[in-house]
Amino acid sequence: MRCKETPLLGRLGRLVLLLLAGLLALLCRPDAFLSLLVGHSDMEWAREVERENSTGHESAQGVVATESSFSVVGQTNSRQPGTQQAWVLHFGHAPPPLWERTYGGAGMLGASGHAIASLPRGGLVMAGTARGTEGGFWGWLLALSPDGEVLWERTPGHEGVHGFHAVSVLEDGSIVAGGTQDRVGWVVRMDSRGELLWDVKLPQLERVTALVSLPAQRVAVMGTAETSTTGLGISQLVMMESNGWASWQKQLPAEGKGELAALALLPDGGLVATGRLGQPDSSDWSLWVVRMDPRGEPLWEHVPDGLQVEAGRAITVLPDGGIAVAGLSWKELLVDRDAKVWRFSAEGNLLWQKLCGGVKNDMGNGIARLADDSLVVVGSTLSKGAGKTDLWTFGLSPEGELLWEETFGSP
Repeated sequence: MRCKETPLLGRLGRLVLLLLAGLLALLCRPDAFLSLLVGHSDMEWAREVERENSTGHESAQGVVATESSFSVVGQTNSRQPGTQQAWVLHFGHAPPPLWERTYGGAGMLGASGHAIASLPRGGLVMAGTARGTEGGFWGWLLALSPDGEVLWERTPGHEGVHGFHAVSVLEDGSIVAGGTQDRVGWVVRMDSRGELLWDVKLPQLERVTALVSLPAQRVAVMGTAETSTTGLGISQLVMMESNGWASWQKQLPAEGKGELAALALLPDGGLVATGRLGQPDSSDWSLWVVRMDPRGEPLWEHVPDGLQVEAGRAITVLPDGGIAVAGLSWKELLVDRDAKVWRFSAEGNLLWQKLCGGVKNDMGNGIARLADDSLVVVGSTLSKGAGKTDLWTFGLSPEGELLWEETFGSP
């Protein structure tokens, strides 16, 4: 005698069979499992997106200038399609580059350059992130000769959730880099040969965003804590002595939420930083520039009047004590951005501001002053160039007029 299948048992049976089929597909054919999960057409769309984005994306993250040249660091996935590599371009006073090289060697599944600094005898040191063969990430340091040859390469710490976002060179030629290790702030000091002197975790920070070298081998470290996916965190300025001991720290802002992304040393020993400050009773944020004395006490702050969703991402000090900031301004929130540059007097007065970009998404990530007092700004653009996202650099006069502009990328 056959039993009649009840609707409930029928539905459960079909569900069990579907789950078993899905499990078998996952074990034997992951791609078949994804097709079962999202549907064949969606799977083809996902593969097409992956193929489309495996090449043609370049961006600049930082820039450093000397008396006669400037160097840009970023990343590209076009030289070895499907693999991201760090990219350094070295210029005279303007494009074209004198040389350019990609980095990311054996044992790495990918690499990116986040920050760059000049070495005493004309070389460069680059800080970034390397992806290891086990799927984790390393903080990555690379010392380069004046023509871009690798002098030494280091991945301190251990593989995990790590990376460097800032680098600076001390008076004695040693190198300090800051970033994240095991989801807390991390600072490493190495001698000029790449030998580890010390590394320190800063549990009061979730990540180090910027640092600058000070006299007597001290380091001013900026980082953020209490971050979330829906709102801003709180910034901390930490003073580190030559042995890695944190002698004091200062919370910024004193009230509310704000994140400082860049830090610079002023001629009088004070500090200046830029980032974004949360708006009271709002989820929006605005440009934030704060000038501090050597103990981290604010002397002045600049926050624009009215609702302008903008952020500073890089800062450079000018000979007259003024500063220039590069960052971004939203044209349409969560859709489109312009790069933006601001210039301030030593007293914090806004002298000029300039929007740069096109009809699509553009960002300013780095800024430096050149020997003739002009400014070089670097970042990324979707509005210009040959690729999907191109590395973008442009020069501005001291008054903010565009002097030159160039993109670097591949289709």
